[in-house]
Amino acid sequence: MSKSGYHVIILNYRPLNHVNIRIYVPNSVEYTEIVYILVLYVADMSDQKSPVESQKIDGDRRGRVSRRSVLATGGMAASATLVGCLGGGSGDGTEGGPEPPWTTEDLAEQIDDDATLTIYASTGSDQQWYDLVNVVNDEFGTSVEADVFASVGSEMTQRFVQERQANNDTADILSSPSDIDDEMKITAQNDGREAGLDVGREYFEWDLDQKFWFNDKLQDVQQYPFYIAAYNGGPGLTMPINEDIFEDRGLAIPESYNDLFDGQYEGLRTLLSSRYIAPDMVGWIVRYHADQMDMDNLAWANELREHLNYTGASSTTTAVREVRDGNAPLMFYCWPTVLDPFMGDDTPLGAVFPANVKAFMNGSPIAINKEAPNPWVARFFLSAVLEEPVQRRMINDVTNQIPCRFDLDYSDQNPDAYTEKRLTADFEPVSFWDGWQNSQVGQTALDNGVFEL
Repeated sequence: MSKSGYHVIILNYRPLNHVNIRIYVPNSVEYTEIVYILVLYVADMSDQKSPVESQKIDGDRRGRVSRRSVLATGGMAASATLVGCLGGGSGDGTEGGPEPPWTTEDLAEQIDDDATLTIYASTGSDQQWYDLVNVVNDEFGTSVEADVFASVGSEMTQRFVQERQANNDTADILSSPSDIDDEMKITAQNDGREAGLDVGREYFEWDLDQKFWFNDKLQDVQQYPFYIAAYNGGPGLTMPINEDIFEDRGLAIPESYNDLFDGQYEGLRTLLSSRYIAPDMVGWIVRYHADQMDMDNLAWANELREHLNYTGASSTTTAVREVRDGNAPLMFYCWPTVLDPFMGDDTPLGAVFPANVKAFMNGSPIAINKEAPNPWVARFFLSAVLEEPVQRRMINDVTNQIPCRFDLDYSDQNPDAYTEKRLTADFEPVSFWDGWQNSQVGQTALDNGVFEL
């Protein structure tokens, strides 16, 4: 039939595993009638069950809804796009702009003096993003005004997905929406890589690995159609220690988790956050080191548990403070960025980067919301962040961020000892798609009580 005389309603019905359904309604039908038809259509299908609709509350000790159920929220939730005389369209939002590959200067010409940018990030703290926007404005003569929502990954993802379902997208930039990441990896594992990519296509602007000037500057592990690693390159995990305690007790500083099996560390008080243990982190520790000793993953993890004295702290930052203040000699693992504010010349806190430590994507990722209210501002910001002067200034002018471009020498920026260590440590890059193996091993260890505190 001819589509010219019809409104096209594209219904993204989440209970049916994100099936897109097109409904054609004659132009003669009023808008209110279209909405009524839509409601009836959804109601008629409401008895259909989705594989994710029956997900229960996740028992991850945090009392939050499971990652998959966040993305399926509310069995009746659906989003609709009206195309034709009701507005909308099928373009990628780049019409009327410069041809790729884009330069930062090209993109700067697409934004206004009163440009705004909304950033959703899983970094917990928002100050680093305001700092970064200020550096970008300073370097490129722009006046972008930022609004930042920074929280843990699950809360940030939930807010973003709920806004999408309400047809009220606010975010332009997304950094590590962890629940979407996990859904993509799980789907790829179960149904193939293309199915995992289809999950990402619902949320993210596509072909970021082809559209920008920096695509030939970054490593392959740092760029994907949906993600670009833009900051915090280098190791993704560290083992915090109190160097004074180690020296007073005559303990050698371990270079690997397998070193901790040595008799000198038997019964050593080792802190973990009782609020949250990251499956991908402990999963890499278990998987890599068990393989080095030719042991079963669970056997290795249980044997180390019996050898050390795992002790809970109320949070990751509390655990870091306890080690810094001399109340514990060792923390099992920590994110290098979390450790950063506690480091300095006047502290006994040290950071061990184990041999062949993993580096997830060799940097923290940035995505652009597929429905970004300010897409050209988002593209400009992503492009500017990867520029050499901005990467260099991260070291001294941006709170709790370091660069991720390893084709540059940062010695002229005089990084502090800890930052220098992060930039020069040996590490093993892990691609976005390979991270699920570590998460799977870590979750199995958690489910079997290895890290029960």
